[in-house]
Amino acid sequence: MNKRRYQRLVFTYMFTCTLWVAGSDWLLAMLIVDDALAASVSAAKGVVFVIAMSGLLYILLMRLNRAELTASRADMSNQMLLDKIPRFFSAVPVIIYAVEIHEKRRRTLWVSENVQRIMGYGVDEAMEAEWWEQQIHPDDRLRALTEAEEIYRKGGGDQKYRVRHKDGHYVTVHDEIRSIQNGEGPQRFIGVWADVSKEQLAETKIQTYSHQLERAIFGTVSSVAKMVELRDPYTAGHEQRVGNIAAKIAAEMGLDENVQYALRMAGLVHDIGKISIPPEYLTKPTRLTEHEYNILKTHAEHGYEILRNVDFPWPIADVAHQHHERMDGSGYPRGLKGKEIILEARIIAVADVIESMATPRPYRTTLGLDKALKEIEDNAGRLYDAEVAAAAIRLFREKGYNLSLAGQTVKA
Repeated sequence: MNKRRYQRLVFTYMFTCTLWVAGSDWLLAMLIVDDALAASVSAAKGVVFVIAMSGLLYILLMRLNRAELTASRADMSNQMLLDKIPRFFSAVPVIIYAVEIHEKRRRTLWVSENVQRIMGYGVDEAMEAEWWEQQIHPDDRLRALTEAEEIYRKGGGDQKYRVRHKDGHYVTVHDEIRSIQNGEGPQRFIGVWADVSKEQLAETKIQTYSHQLERAIFGTVSSVAKMVELRDPYTAGHEQRVGNIAAKIAAEMGLDENVQYALRMAGLVHDIGKISIPPEYLTKPTRLTEHEYNILKTHAEHGYEILRNVDFPWPIADVAHQHHERMDGSGYPRGLKGKEIILEARIIAVADVIESMATPRPYRTTLGLDKALKEIEDNAGRLYDAEVAAAAIRLFREKGYNLSLAGQTVKA
């Protein structure tokens, strides 16, 4: 209750008591003429009045007592919180700080005491002007300052950078900042520094192992591709060129780098099934007979059988199986149509036709890139995926890509 409500309560109490005394005495004087009876009634009236007022006073006192207990508990909780907060900040494994930004200048308002335990600096040192800027690793400083400006502008955000420990080594911190601005005036933020050096080291190791694994896979697949080339030396480099062309087509289509890498890998082994074909068929200087051609066509099935048990993170086996399928179902080995053929196989199919027609074969001289592109253009939507065909034509005709670029070795 506020002061005005207390005043109204006291006034009401006084008015009620006065009205009771004056009114009841007047009523007695008017109704009772016997003095003895009047005295008895007056005494009874007084007793009733005292009991009623005592009851009212008891209720008010109980309410006041509850209010005092509530206030006392709140004061105790607040005091406990004020006692525990500094100890809590000292115990947690993160540094908490508050800063103020005024006219693009940063001023540290407060830093938790555990900055000394975690970073080796005292609170007074950490509060000094430009201390934060000076401790950032020189290689990270420009990026960290630029990102911090953007974070302050947006009202919050996070970033990672390296900060110098007092003993000289650098600690990778995750710095998360949130605005606590209320009303006008300088911008104020509260931030948390968490030491993520171990996590960063583990992430770096994982990335290193991942790159090593990719190089090992790429090297293994390249070795297998070399084995196929040894059986068909006339088309040496065909697999690599198909993979590189397919990756460039994928890039032209806006597909991500993971798909491009997968296509480069798939290109290296898309003809691996030819290892099962008699070498005289592969190097025959004249056209194959129908029987020989049917045997050659089995390389797609054989390639799938060789690759299907290898746990690639991409559909390499399916690409080897489907790269001779055609959109109208006229391809082999299963006569798949349209979207039944996976996108990677549709891309490899176009790259394979372009490379094959634009380079010489044992039974013919090169037909040339122009004829290869015309084949793709004329049969787009019927034999070849229309979107893939359009991307391939743009790549060669508008972007100036050529087979000499396709033959360049690409490292994993």
